Amino acid sequence: MRYFNTSGPNMPRQHYTLQRSQLIKRGLQLVERERYFTIWAPRQTGKSTYFQLLSERLKEEGYLVTHVNFENYKEATMKAFLNEFHFKIIEGWGIDFTGKDLQETNTPYIQI
Repeated sequence: MRYFNTSGPNMPRQHYTLQRSQLIKRGLQLVERERYFTIWAPRQTGKSTYFQLLSERLKEEGYLVTHVNFENYKEATMKAFLNEFHFKIIEGWGIDFTGKDLQETNTPYIQI
């Protein structure tokens, strides 16, 4: 049985969730066009839920998606952040960069 969520991440299978189908569709179009975008809104208005739902849709379309909340690292050292980011990529994408110099790759999307 679903209930109203008042704290923590929203999980549509457990919580009442306002589906934003048109906004998800627009986000998918922006990703397909390789466009950056942000959502600015007050607290508790569904921003994280939106990106969670968009990431699920992108996975259905064959995209590799991982979630990193940069706010969690505002007090972290660069080394701690990069180690955690590396772990997220291994966990989410199955790609391990251990021992590789990313500055010498021919991939234009990976730049330090």
